[in-house]
Amino acid sequence: MSTVTAIDYRRTDQRTHTWKNSYWISSAIMAGVDCEDKGAILFSFPKVKVYFVEQVIFQVIVPFTSSTLIDIGTGTLATDAVTTGGDVTIVVADAYLKQTDITVGTAGWYASDTAHTSTWLTAKIAGSFAAPYTITGAATTVPIVYATITNTGTITAGTGRVHMMITEIPGY
Repeated sequence: MSTVTAIDYRRTDQRTHTWKNSYWISSAIMAGVDCEDKGAILFSFPKVKVYFVEQVIFQVIVPFTSSTLIDIGTGTLATDAVTTGGDVTIVVADAYLKQTDITVGTAGWYASDTAHTSTWLTAKIAGSFAAPYTITGAATTVPIVYATITNTGTITAGTGRVHMMITEIPGY
């Protein structure tokens, strides 16, 4: 599998749920100028648990430079200690949101569109108990959700973040 240089946008202040209800997690705000051509780590799952991914939303806060492309995908880290400058191993670069789902020039919230059908949306609709609808955490080869932000020119503007609704499977 190929790798890309990491830039870390995970938040360490996420609250811990004791109930097994669905809950939202949010990444830190990503600046396009900082993470161009890198793998922006949004969420990692180092605990041995199984999660359903119920929804994935990309929030454009400040519009990005024209022709910017953003994908939200799955990857792995060797361990959860990997941070900025480490390697993200790419599994599926656009598993959750494809660049065609996100209107980068307009502030707003963007979800996977059935017209573009990400592998996550296909698995969710089918009710498949498989990745990327489910994430199985691990202490090594840690599964992550990450973003790639690219442009054929140079990104000079734009910020955004990812919100993900997850459900921990009880008893796992």
